[in-house]
Amino acid sequence: MLTPADLDELLTQARRNQEIQSRLDQVEEFLLAPHEPDSLLARLSQVVASIYHLDQVTVALLADNRRLDAVFGPDGEAPAGCFLRRRKEMRLILGDLERPFLEDRPGRDLAEFFFPGAERPASLAVLPLWVSGEMLGSLNLGANSGRRYRRGLDTHFLERLGAKVAFGLNGALLLGRARRMEQRQAVVEMAGAACHELAQPLATLELGLEKLRRMMGPDDQRAQDITGLMTQVERLGEMIKKISEVNEYVTRPYAQGLRIVDLSAAGGDDGLREPKGG
Repeated sequence: MLTPADLDELLTQARRNQEIQSRLDQVEEFLLAPHEPDSLLARLSQVVASIYHLDQVTVALLADNRRLDAVFGPDGEAPAGCFLRRRKEMRLILGDLERPFLEDRPGRDLAEFFFPGAERPASLAVLPLWVSGEMLGSLNLGANSGRRYRRGLDTHFLERLGAKVAFGLNGALLLGRARRMEQRQAVVEMAGAACHELAQPLATLELGLEKLRRMMGPDDQRAQDITGLMTQVERLGEMIKKISEVNEYVTRPYAQGLRIVDLSAAGGDDGLREPKGG
């Protein structure tokens, strides 16, 4: 027969489990909304910190995972609260990348690695983000209380949180990839339509200029002007040819912070493509 103390303990555990599930449900609700990778990561730390009443939350993205390149903008900047870490470095610090790492007395190097530029937390938890056998990085939780995360604590609820975040980030990466493919297809289709519409009038213009030039003498100044115009028409023809060869979506910087399609790179002309980071 259960004693009053046993009943109180069961009720306390039930309330705790209910609170844990409620928090997980709130995180899941945020993650299930359609997000691009950068917009999800820009809000993820703040959302998790608010739901779990944490003092610090960051996301370490795996530098070795090429899929995560989609998170970064043209200048290679990650959203606030996110940064790159190499898997080898993480393994050296954590030892085991398969399960959450808890520490109630983190050293300076450990704190700086997962909370760069921030005040050292009194305790921390590092949740590896795995989905379908692929590691995306880690979700890092920091608290000013030294008792919040300590070695030996049951990590089941942290594993569930990490699994949900990994699943949500993977979904955002897949959505971002699909939208980029749609964007690329739109660019290719638009390029083809533009070439089709421009080719015929340009050919007519070239023939007309050639006809006018033949009607004039070789010393006629107007004939020389027409020859100059024909040179520009030929340049337009080369540009239209490049546009017709666009097969991927590649951009380059333009004025006032804008980016435009790089015709040489988009057409697969590797010889004209600027090296990365150059």
